[in-house]
Amino acid sequence: MLVEHRIFKVIGLNFDRIRSRFIFSVIGGVLLGAWIASFSPGVFFRSWLASSFLLSLSFWGLISAWEWAGGGKVLAWMIITAFALRLGVGIATTVLLPENGFDTEQQNAGYLFYDAYRRDLQAWDLSQSNQPLWASFRDEFTTDQYGGLLSLSAAVYRYISPDEHRPILILILAAFVASLGVPFLWRTVSKRWNNSLADLTAWIYVLYPDGVLFSASQMREPFLIGLISISFWAVMNLEKSSRRTMGVLFLSVLGMGVISSRVAVMVVAVLAVIFWVEKLIPKLDSWRKIGWVALALFGVAVVVLSWDWMRNSSSWDILVTELGSGWVQKVIEEIGEWVRLPFVIVYGIAQPVLPAAIAYPTLLIWKIIAIARALGWYLLVPFLFYSLFTVWKVELKKERRILLWLMFFIVVWIVISSARAGGDQWDNPRYRMIFIPWMALLAAWSVRWAWEHKDIWLARWLVVEGIFLYYFTNWYFSRYFLVWRRLPFWKNVTRIVVLSAIVLGSGWLWDLFHWLVSRNSTRKLDGEN
Repeated sequence: MLVEHRIFKVIGLNFDRIRSRFIFSVIGGVLLGAWIASFSPGVFFRSWLASSFLLSLSFWGLISAWEWAGGGKVLAWMIITAFALRLGVGIATTVLLPENGFDTEQQNAGYLFYDAYRRDLQAWDLSQSNQPLWASFRDEFTTDQYGGLLSLSAAVYRYISPDEHRPILILILAAFVASLGVPFLWRTVSKRWNNSLADLTAWIYVLYPDGVLFSASQMREPFLIGLISISFWAVMNLEKSSRRTMGVLFLSVLGMGVISSRVAVMVVAVLAVIFWVEKLIPKLDSWRKIGWVALALFGVAVVVLSWDWMRNSSSWDILVTELGSGWVQKVIEEIGEWVRLPFVIVYGIAQPVLPAAIAYPTLLIWKIIAIARALGWYLLVPFLFYSLFTVWKVELKKERRILLWLMFFIVVWIVISSARAGGDQWDNPRYRMIFIPWMALLAAWSVRWAWEHKDIWLARWLVVEGIFLYYFTNWYFSRYFLVWRRLPFWKNVTRIVVLSAIVLGSGWLWDLFHWLVSRNSTRKLDGEN
């Protein structure tokens, strides 16, 4: 035992801590794996071994990341909650959908999303074939245009579960990577700002319903948001002498690239700007001009290279939105083709609409999912709107700079998501949710700012959202339940705009009045002195 202690001490590791971590991870993995194996297909013992192996590795990784991030009960509960929610929802929907979902091939197999269903089946087929795993990057595997997640899933099936198709194994991996983002995001925010902002940011990341739902399936999103959080930490801590940080950044960006190259390009752009404003400008002011030139060239290149793809894909998604909703098609016909794209973008930003989620008749399991998703978005979006008008007030230039750039990229990404996926209540929020680490940070910052400065403008934005929800509750409830007098669509919109303008305009006038009174009082005091 003394020999092992000395060896670990030489290489800078704590033997007792590693041993405790190993024992806890294996015991936890074996116990939870036995429960999962009890309802998994195939031979119990092989299901137990496969589940226990992945769970033990996940627990080891999460405990290690928790200790590295600084430990603490609050962070521990965040990580536990994140992993339990994602894996729990994934297992629950896998078990409940065949009996309580719609009678479709996908839901009868226990999958939340058709994309996940097709990709996972193809991954199983690849694992059972004689083809190499990198065959997933070929054109014939059309269920995953990037190939990375399909290849990873096939590797799990081929080497850990070759005897039986066990989709829950991929759920374990998805829950692990999404949860791994928690300690990295928390540590980044706590070191750059403070612990209270880090706590609020991480809790938003952990509990945001779309973040839970898309991480509870065999989708790309949990892997992307986890890797974004890790790469965010790496860039914020990037120093020339830190090879480990450079390695983490390289691997996280590479992982995003093989899972979704388009998302990776956008994330790299955000990370590059963060590095520019955080690390380069403070050291040498000439980097400001160089950065602006590089950013302009990058922006032009992105627009030129992706314009045709963006135009064609957004046109198709807008068409699908119109065909899927008769009233949307009617509204576009009334207002004219020239505002077709802006209307669908605004409609997409409002999705999933909370009153529609409550009123729309559907199966109970999908009703719960719809309400949770819509409630999460409508709790988050007022703080994002509030930040648009608040980050400009930050006095410290370095602080204001990074918040402004984060706000800019979040707005751009939300608009792109709405244009790319139209008013679709699944794809549009799914793309939008990928930036949840940064949206959570901006929303948490908004809450802290409003609380510390006793700023009533946040309450005014909440009133505006309340007006929107009230009139669209009337619209949807009168449509589905035949209660209340149904207002025409454009009357609803007119009243929302007018009342919102009154709330915001009166607030601005009230603030202006107080500023003038304060200014006159100051002048009188100066005159008396």
